[in-house]
Amino acid sequence: MDFGLLSLFFGSFLASTILPGGVEGLLYVMVQQGYEFSPLFIVATAGNTIGGVVTWWMGTLLKKGLKNTRVTKWFSLSPPAMARVRKFGPSALLLSWMPIIGDPLCVAAGYLSLRFWPCFIAIFVGKAVRYLALLYWIFA
Repeated sequence: MDFGLLSLFFGSFLASTILPGGVEGLLYVMVQQGYEFSPLFIVATAGNTIGGVVTWWMGTLLKKGLKNTRVTKWFSLSPPAMARVRKFGPSALLLSWMPIIGDPLCVAAGYLSLRFWPCFIAIFVGKAVRYLALLYWIFA
């Protein structure tokens, strides 16, 4: 078992949930250690996408039972942010890769009951493009 790729998966998963963190440094080190582009891209994108989906799911749980305003404020579910996600729908999740705003976008999409598969596709595309660009830059 390759613990480097396993670490990358869990690191990218956690970085895409409400927990702070990033895997850019780990990706750089792994490239320096000779890892190939494809496994790094697949593993990081998979972990980050699954983390985004878990965050979307957390939003659905918020709607079902945790409508406390302090909770929604903690998740940055302000009325203007919710209105933007409602306006742009799942396509707003193309920005789910962005630090600070990406996680609240996923939570808001789940809270607003946006359909799962369009949200999944938008999260995946956003994360994949991010890792393509990041790895291209590291490998260049």
